[in-house]
Amino acid sequence: MNHYLKRRISYFLKARHSKGHGIHSPFLFRLITQVIENKGHFSAYPLLKSASENMQNMLDILDFESFRQLKCSEYDLRNFHRLSPKFDRLLFRLVNDFTPSSIAFYGSTFGVTLLALALADRRKSVVAQMNNDHFRSFCRRLADVYEVGNIEITETGIVAAADFVVIQNPLDPENCGQILSAVLGRKDFQGTVVVCGIHYSSDMEAVWASHKSKSAVRVTLDLLEIGIFICREGLQKEEFVLRFC
Repeated sequence: MNHYLKRRISYFLKARHSKGHGIHSPFLFRLITQVIENKGHFSAYPLLKSASENMQNMLDILDFESFRQLKCSEYDLRNFHRLSPKFDRLLFRLVNDFTPSSIAFYGSTFGVTLLALALADRRKSVVAQMNNDHFRSFCRRLADVYEVGNIEITETGIVAAADFVVIQNPLDPENCGQILSAVLGRKDFQGTVVVCGIHYSSDMEAVWASHKSKSAVRVTLDLLEIGIFICREGLQKEEFVLRFC
């Protein structure tokens, strides 16, 4: 049994918090019950659903040999460089609710996650830094198909001063840790960081755990597939494992 499967079983046995149970902070109660667990419909959802289906069709005919430099199996490539649709919708809702002034993405994705971030507010650019030509090409193609023009895809560079950050690179825990350190090390950071694949491996779990104690981090939310750091003055330092179904 691989590491992630073990953690998945453990998560469903131990996750306690749902529907705001045990949450005393008004800010967190509203965030969990009205944003994270929101079952309502948003106008962007049909486009995200179509993009997810289109992406799957593109993956079915993709030559995975071109991605071999990542040194991972096709299973890992398919499943840890994209999020489940419910998590893409969650990112959309988080951006829609938090209304960040700037959004940054680091790592690799097949594009739907970028669409989710961009569609939440078309007036703001989503700056995506990727170190792989094939992922950049794949994402540009998907963005062009759906005419989403507020996504800027670049090569890996300096960590931008964004206040909503998504890191999706579980196959490279060291890189995830470096980006987290750069973001959370900013004295003025009062934003949100989403880390994908926090339980993918023991090394990713170590990166996740080591940054919980950072002074900038006030609230930590573990949703198995992603982890969320909320950095806002005035919040009590707390950690929660949320049952997100």
